Amino acid sequence: MKNEVLKVVLHVSNFEQITRMQNNVNNLFKKDDTADVSVVVNGEAVTKFTKGNETKLNPKATYYLCNNSLKSNNILTDDLLTDTHITPSGVYKLALLQREGYLYIKV
Repeated sequence: MKNEVLKVVLHVSNFEQITRMQNNVNNLFKKDDTADVSVVVNGEAVTKFTKGNETKLNPKATYYLCNNSLKSNNILTDDLLTDTHITPSGVYKLALLQREGYLYIKV
């Protein structure tokens, strides 16, 4: 088995999943600091990725916020935490990442 980079995408859609997601991301990097970790956030969870919230982002991970969910929650892009990326559709981004070989984990 060749040494391939571990690629993981975590899916977060509810408030109560935020802390678990943060722990999972940190634990992945504790075991493998070369892992490629993405987090896709949709549903009500996007509201916790705005300025003024306590959501801590791990700088090694990439965070994608669903634009459909942002719109339905009336969140403006200027209100988002820095170091987050907007994707037109969270579920579509999940499908694309899985097609690229990312392992899917529903938090």
